[in-house]
Amino acid sequence: MADEVSANPGARLRGIREQRGLSLHQVAVELHVSDFIIEALERGDYSVLGGAVFVRGHLRNYARALGVAETEVLSLYEQGQNKLAAPTLVTQHTGAVNPKAREWYMRAATGGVLLVLLVLAISWWQRRPEERAAPAADQVQTTPLPAAASTPMPTVADAAGGQSAGQQDAVRLSTPLAPAPVKVANVSHVQHEEHKQTAVPVPTPAPTRQVIAGAGDAASLTHAKFSLASASWIEVYDATGKRLYYDLAPEGDTLDLSGAGPLQVFLGNAPGVTIELNGAPFDVKAYSRADNTARFKLGAAGGTGN
Repeated sequence: MADEVSANPGARLRGIREQRGLSLHQVAVELHVSDFIIEALERGDYSVLGGAVFVRGHLRNYARALGVAETEVLSLYEQGQNKLAAPTLVTQHTGAVNPKAREWYMRAATGGVLLVLLVLAISWWQRRPEERAAPAADQVQTTPLPAAASTPMPTVADAAGGQSAGQQDAVRLSTPLAPAPVKVANVSHVQHEEHKQTAVPVPTPAPTRQVIAGAGDAASLTHAKFSLASASWIEVYDATGKRLYYDLAPEGDTLDLSGAGPLQVFLGNAPGVTIELNGAPFDVKAYSRADNTARFKLGAAGGTGN
């Protein structure tokens, strides 16, 4: 048990807290965090606290509240993180295929498939001129016009009452001649190219988180907009202690929060966050600490560091 306390910085802080007669809730109120954060720190469950930067910030604040040297607590945390993990056991199966042989089989199969595709592509390309020339011969079809009725040329003897030579010539000229066949092009094979339109992707704007309003009249609430240039842990409570936001906000996110002021704010990565208070820019740098965390209040009376 003594080894666990000496190796776990949270367990060490818990022992000092209990020696001083402080409850877990009292420390949470002092640090302006929830009891869940203090519980996770004391049992060494850092996975629920976000990245390592947030864990170091919580441990540093906890050590300050108890008057313990920050370097000592952070050193215990770093030693625990640098421990080598247990090696992963790998089960070897007998009779498995040799990796080199498997790689050779895969390359041979891939080469065979590529060769077949290449042969098919060459065959198709060579047949293209024949396919284009074949329909061309069928496109022009000879459509003969209907021939005139085969009526025998009237002779001098057939003309009523016997006709003179001039009248016979007139009969020959009045007989219609059969027209020559005309070639008509069949246009049923003409194809028209279709113009394809390329769809242009429309960029989707980044979504904005839903407004979370605290108790009170909307006109009297304090409105704060958080824009994330990089990921950061954010905690926001209103004047009544109600939690408005408590999570790891991702890069590019935007939060619109409203509540009864002043709002208590904690940032795990202050340089990556910009804030607008009631529509006006708010100076986060004024409250940023050396570890890039920041704790302050937002309200009608203005921002105050804590």
